[in-house]
Amino acid sequence: MTNNLKKNLAELGFKTNEIKVYIALTVLGEARAADIAKKAGLPRTTAISILEKLQSENYLTLHRYRGVNFYWVESPSVITEIFKNKMTYAQKLEESLGDLYRTESKFPTAQVIDTKKGIANFIEKLIASLPKHSIIYTIDSPGQGNYRKVFSQEAENELFRAKKKREIITKTLVPNGIFKNIEKEKFEIQNIEIRELPAGIEFDASIWFVNDSMIHFSGHPPFITIIKHQLIVQGQKSIFDYLWKLG
Repeated sequence: MTNNLKKNLAELGFKTNEIKVYIALTVLGEARAADIAKKAGLPRTTAISILEKLQSENYLTLHRYRGVNFYWVESPSVITEIFKNKMTYAQKLEESLGDLYRTESKFPTAQVIDTKKGIANFIEKLIASLPKHSIIYTIDSPGQGNYRKVFSQEAENELFRAKKKREIITKTLVPNGIFKNIEKEKFEIQNIEIRELPAGIEFDASIWFVNDSMIHFSGHPPFITIIKHQLIVQGQKSIFDYLWKLG
């Protein structure tokens, strides 16, 4: 039991001497600093310093009686509430810092989504967030069935309609020789311009260039990798532009 308690306290960030003091006080129930120090096997000044720290973090309660300080351990339910509150504050901090995080930094950021639901949510949110008349640049392989691994035919068509409603234009490069096999419905249901890659360039996934993001999508297995970095995206987009001119 004691070993488990020590391990759990260490997981919560307690240091070795803090664990000794906390367990000693737990056993004693309510005690003076001198008694706690003796039980913990620590100097009195060390024990007092630790007791003050743990009290400031709401793990202990202090009661002063006739000039003497008495300590006792808070209920485990209080500790649970402490960490619930910390989690709440951390979530609020994440929300408030999200738009500021590394906004002036030159470091790239990357995100991977590898669930079908997560991928579908990302794509739907991306299209809904784009301003009207935006352009999405893609290198795609329709024959690989990447989108069908995530979206049903109807769901995919709904995305096409959403893009058309927002007047979003898609410029797509596809493997050489497959243009004639693309369903006419794909042209009718969305604003799309398609050109073929030069012969000899094989590609079985999808890459999108959207604003400052480069998005790599595959359905085998389903995953999306989102890279955000102006120089990386600009460099890769320049290759797309060159291939587009050749198409």
